[in-house]
Amino acid sequence: MNERKQRNHAIIIGGSIGGMVTAAYLSKYFKRITIIESDDVLNDKLMQSTPEQLLDYRCLLENASSLGRTGVGQILQFHVIETEAYNILFNCYPELKDKLINVYGARICSLKHEMKFVVNEALLSQDLTEDFDWIGIDRFTLETVLRRELGLQFNDTNQIEWKCNSRVSQLLVDAESNTVLGVKYRSKNVDESQFELYGDFIVDCTGRLSSSTKWLKESLNLIVPTEQIHFGLGYVTFIGERFKTGRPELDSAHLIGDATYTPHHNKAFGTSAVRQIKTMDENSLGTLSNVLIYCINSEYPPNDSYDSVLEWAKEYLHPDYYLILKSTKPAGPLVPYRRAINDRKYVEKLGKKWPRNYILLGDAMCAFNPQYGQGIAHTCRQARLLGQIFEQNRCRLSDISHVYNRRASAISEECWMISTTNDWATPNLKVVKTDSSGVIRTYQRGGEKVHPSPKVPLLIKFLQWYNYWFFQCASKSGELATDFIHVMNQEKGPFLLMKPKAILKVIYASLLHNYSKS
Repeated sequence: MNERKQRNHAIIIGGSIGGMVTAAYLSKYFKRITIIESDDVLNDKLMQSTPEQLLDYRCLLENASSLGRTGVGQILQFHVIETEAYNILFNCYPELKDKLINVYGARICSLKHEMKFVVNEALLSQDLTEDFDWIGIDRFTLETVLRRELGLQFNDTNQIEWKCNSRVSQLLVDAESNTVLGVKYRSKNVDESQFELYGDFIVDCTGRLSSSTKWLKESLNLIVPTEQIHFGLGYVTFIGERFKTGRPELDSAHLIGDATYTPHHNKAFGTSAVRQIKTMDENSLGTLSNVLIYCINSEYPPNDSYDSVLEWAKEYLHPDYYLILKSTKPAGPLVPYRRAINDRKYVEKLGKKWPRNYILLGDAMCAFNPQYGQGIAHTCRQARLLGQIFEQNRCRLSDISHVYNRRASAISEECWMISTTNDWATPNLKVVKTDSSGVIRTYQRGGEKVHPSPKVPLLIKFLQWYNYWFFQCASKSGELATDFIHVMNQEKGPFLLMKPKAILKVIYASLLHNYSKS
């Protein structure tokens, strides 16, 4: 029997960015795609509002449940579309770029001329040898516009069906063949009744709160090895109109990222222009920006009032960032978020034990510290990879999940190492590991009476040393800084940062520092 003819139905669990990009890629290989989404994301307010109305809704959101997104706190986060995500999104949705910029007022930022990017007090954006374009956007608007584009692109074919207000509760499996056949889900619209939905391929795009480990244990008695790194990340974010500070170099920086670098730099700041606006006020910069104040080691900023934020910023942040905050007029409420952890599922370690026809994608497989803005690109790269595997393995549907797990895990590994290396230095670090036998081991720094202190792997210790001196060198070398941006954008692999010239500069800087101290 020709398996290709059986590719009638794909099920995507989760209708956020990853789910929609995956749907675009799988549309070439499946006659029918069903997206199961837990929230009311296709309501009239979201799908029929004008760009101005959509902006008003976004500015007034006090939490994710205010308008259709009960399950995703990240909907309110600071986001930028970096280069590789930029390329993938606009390849899947050719009209998206024009609409984001010309209809919804999103702003393209030049990293070379309009960005200030700092890591551990090392400014990396001043002498870039290449320019990069990023788009500043709030995720709420991006997701809404993507859903509209998805509908326009496939409306005539009825190929893609949404089941909103529905939550998957169980996988339907054939244990003998180790195959996932479909899902059970509950609909909030039908008295919480349970329904069964069968498909030829199932993709879990439910994000960092994925129930995949629970489902696999219940249905196939399969335990997924995991590692969680708790580093006390939390932040306050809001949308605000920026006004002139009296400092042209700050006013021209429409994208600012100051990354935390524990244990000495646990508090940081970021802002990204997300919407160009018309104004008669000559002191306005003509942009609404998403402003982010974030911390690790549980050193959370206040969120009770803007005056409290300003007072806190004056004490703990760089004076430049305090000046920007003081010159920004909030256009909506302060929104706190305090639940992010590094969470990785080592699906590749299970080999053929992993079920056929089922995969995890994006944050469902690997979620990590968002300070380098890699989450969207990580998800988009895995969706593109899935499309490439289908293209290369047209007649072996049953093997695709195993091939995907190996290759997608390599993508996750790149982001994981870059984003989590320094988190191991967090003073209140907590690490929770689960092995394939289900044994859970918890390690807590500073909590030795209850849990042993985590042992930092030798590779992590080396990378912490190397990264520190690399950033010091990159602040004086446009070539090294540009290489780091390429890696952060996920256009190139992390080994670019260890080319011979970079290694020599890092060693020389370290030796020179040690010599001067002696």
